[in-house]
Amino acid sequence: MYKLMIVEDEPLIRTGLKHYFSWQELGVQSIVEAENGKEGVATALREQPDLVITDIRMPEMDGLQMIEELRQFLPDTLFIILTGFNDFEYAQRAIKLGSVHAFLLKPLEYEESLTVIQECMNKLQLKQQEQRKRSTLEGSQLIKLLLEEEQPAINTNLIAELCSFKSKHYLYLPFVLAGFPIRETPSPSTRWMREQATKFIHLATEAYLPASLPRSIFTYAAKSKLYGLIVMGSQTATSIVPFETQVLTELDQYLNKLTLEHHLALYLAIGTVTNELSQITSLLHESEKLLYQRFYQNERNIFHISSIKAGATTTKPTLIQLDDNDKKRIISCIENANKQEILQLMQRLAQDILHKADGPSPDLWLAYVQEIISVIIRFANKNHIHRDGVYSDKLLNLTFVEDFHSLEVMFEWLGNWMVHLGNIYTEGLTDNHQQDVIIFEHIKSFIRANIDQDITLQMVADRFFYNPSYLSRLFKRKLDKNYMRFVTEIRMEYAQECLKKPEILVTDVCTMCGYKSYKHFVKTFRLFTNMTPSDYRKQSGW
Repeated sequence: MYKLMIVEDEPLIRTGLKHYFSWQELGVQSIVEAENGKEGVATALREQPDLVITDIRMPEMDGLQMIEELRQFLPDTLFIILTGFNDFEYAQRAIKLGSVHAFLLKPLEYEESLTVIQECMNKLQLKQQEQRKRSTLEGSQLIKLLLEEEQPAINTNLIAELCSFKSKHYLYLPFVLAGFPIRETPSPSTRWMREQATKFIHLATEAYLPASLPRSIFTYAAKSKLYGLIVMGSQTATSIVPFETQVLTELDQYLNKLTLEHHLALYLAIGTVTNELSQITSLLHESEKLLYQRFYQNERNIFHISSIKAGATTTKPTLIQLDDNDKKRIISCIENANKQEILQLMQRLAQDILHKADGPSPDLWLAYVQEIISVIIRFANKNHIHRDGVYSDKLLNLTFVEDFHSLEVMFEWLGNWMVHLGNIYTEGLTDNHQQDVIIFEHIKSFIRANIDQDITLQMVADRFFYNPSYLSRLFKRKLDKNYMRFVTEIRMEYAQECLKKPEILVTDVCTMCGYKSYKHFVKTFRLFTNMTPSDYRKQSGW
């Protein structure tokens, strides 16, 4: 939807123009007015109209002078001039110079004038599409640069080029939005999560920032996170606080609603507004750290950097350490491979973090988690358990923390890792070959249990604590096939079992085996059996 500004010193003409066309049908959502060029400049800078219709001859400042002054600040705004026959040549010269995009000749002829307006609306639509595509691409590169470079080579000229508006001053609001699939539910695709996140950010911005405030939104998606920067135009260099407490509460409730609807835990971390480009990188990283608050405040989905700082205590954070008794319990649990005992121990250790950790300072409890992992890895090394078969780089560098929405779920995952180690230890599979052979049966069982889902190699590697590249090589070396072939064979085996049950429709078998395209399912089935699913069912006598 677009915003129109009408600049005309005759009130009757302004009113007539407002009602002359069906502006709503043309895509115009709001109309603002000014009675001369001078007022038009002030109104346009404040309202940021997409389209301006202006008379030429007006007191204080004429229409063309106004356009000339606004062009540098509103490069994407289209200008149409109202002109009488006497000023017709003057209007044509203005169009040739590039200041004006079209003209309407007084008195207006409806069909002719409507055609001019429609052509301008089409131009606006194309401009917005190009701007959106350019902003998405280059804005993504901007955020990536801000995240990866300590002192990125960015200045206000670059910001001005990327934005869809010009302004005397720019204000910057960084944010990070993350989505975590809730356990025991099918995981939404990464693309779907990014689309939901982007949609939410735009809705929130439109709903809770002042309509008169020009802004551009730049985002960069990486794994489960959407990093972003809202750039706002301002007449002064003074920072503003765009989100009030009530607004944050409403957004928090909306995110919680999305979580319940889609079984996807969404968390938004909002930084502080700054007018300094040099502060954006540190504020983005601070905002990312804020997401750790989800581990201590389960009832919240939005975290604002100012509220966290306001609630932080001035006392020295409590050091969390793993005592010797707990170290011995960890080793004992692995040696006994008692799943219930292991999970109970890990849940208690998770509670220790919640009771002792200083929420705003995650470094201390992350060190505690690292200590737990170190104890387990030392046990594995001491007992000659092959590294690539029991832990990956995600465990060593703690990046697995980013996969969970709560400490309880994360520590349950760590507990299952200990169970996995315990099984290898108690079954005497410390030999690399024996350990590798048994894993294929475990993977097959896991795929069968989740066969209707898209099960990637990374998912399997995470589930069984393997390094994904090592696991990929293992399939080729031990089974002489790649992972995808392994999964497809399991799907086809399951499909044949289902087709022997006449109460199950063939189309349902396709879905049950994890195929979204029936055509692809039939083609794959034929490659493996030399017949279609329907023919296989007939041949089997069902």
